[in-house]
Amino acid sequence: MRSNIVKNLCKKHCKYYKPSKDNELACKGFTVIEKLIKNGRKISFNKSEKKVSASTGKKLIGNMCVACSFYEDGCDFAAEKKGAPPCGGFILLGHLLDGKIITIDDIVNIH
Repeated sequence: MRSNIVKNLCKKHCKYYKPSKDNELACKGFTVIEKLIKNGRKISFNKSEKKVSASTGKKLIGNMCVACSFYEDGCDFAAEKKGAPPCGGFILLGHLLDGKIITIDDIVNIH
């Protein structure tokens, strides 16, 4: 399952993905998506050209990003570096939230 998520999430959506990096490293968005799938949720990995809405972005930052291992050290987006895009997990989950496919509670209550 992990290699399928890497192929469909990281390679398609994440500007930070580097195939040569440690495969065990994963953003919080990756682990949330992995757990959603393990819990039986069907996730579409289709890429969208739309930006994640500002309100959804704020929800993700406050409920997911703050729990990410890259948040304090290693996330250019969280550090608000000019032009730094969010990770692929943030982008995909943002589109799923904006499309009402999942809710912020699905992310917060993930086990």
